[in-house]
Amino acid sequence: MAETGANARMDVRLNERTYKVVAVRPEIADFWANAVAGRWEDETFRFLDAVADPRAVLVDVGAWIGPVSLYASPLMARVIALEPDPVAHRELSANIAANVANVEIWNAAVDLEPGELKLYAPQGFGKSETSSIGEGEPLIVKTVTFADLDAAIGDAAKTVLKVDIEGHEYRVMEALIGFAKTRRAPVHLSLHPRSFCNECKRKMDWFTARRETYRATMDAIAKLAAIGPVTMSHTGAPITGAMVFRRIFLKRRPKNFSVEVRAPN
Repeated sequence: MAETGANARMDVRLNERTYKVVAVRPEIADFWANAVAGRWEDETFRFLDAVADPRAVLVDVGAWIGPVSLYASPLMARVIALEPDPVAHRELSANIAANVANVEIWNAAVDLEPGELKLYAPQGFGKSETSSIGEGEPLIVKTVTFADLDAAIGDAAKTVLKVDIEGHEYRVMEALIGFAKTRRAPVHLSLHPRSFCNECKRKMDWFTARRETYRATMDAIAKLAAIGPVTMSHTGAPITGAMVFRRIFLKRRPKNFSVEVRAPN
C-alpha cells in the first residue's frame, strides 16, 4: 500500500519480509513495485540467496536507495552500504532507519585514494545513474578506498561484494579485485561498457572507442577469473569473448551487463 504526500511511504515485500520505504518520487514508487514483482535485477537477488551466510559482511558499493541492502539484511551479519549521490543517500538512510539495524551507511564513493571525486548526474541526482564519467550536473563527493572497507570489515568470517557504480568500476578494477582476492569474496559486478564507450568517444572514432571498450571489458573479466569462475549473472553461463563482443560491437549502443564470481578459488 502506498501513501501520498511529502512524506510518502509504501510497503514492499522482499525476501519474505515487508519493508516500509520512501516513495515520494513517482519513479521510485514505480521502481519498488517492479522490484517486488521481480522485474528488477532478480538475478542480483538470486546471487544474494546463493551466497547468504549469517557470519558474512556484504559490501554494497553503489547502494542507491537500498534494494540490495534491505534484501540482504536478514541474510548477512552486517551490510556496509556506500552511496555518494545526495538524493539517493537521503532515501537510503530513511529506508534503512525505518527497517533494519545491521546496515551501516557510508556517504562516499569508492576510489583509488581517499579524498574527493567529481560525479555527474545526467538526469539529475537520485536516478541511479550518477557516475564519475559522463556529463550532467556535477558534484564533489568524499571518497574511501577498498583498504578502508577491509579495515571496517575486520575479522569477519566471510565477505560478499556487490558493485554497481555506473562505469567507475573500470577505474577501480585492480583494487576491487585485490580486495575480493584477499577476502575470498563472492562478487556481483555490474559492468557498464556503454558509459565507458561514451567516454572513449570524446577522443576516439566509433570503431576505436568500441575496440578500447571491448579490450578494457575483457581485461576486467580476465582479472576477475583470478578470483574464481566468471559467469553471466542473468543466465549463469560461463562468460566468453563472443558474448562480450556481441554486447559491445553488435548493438546500436554497447549493452551493460552483470557478472558473478560465486565460488572464490
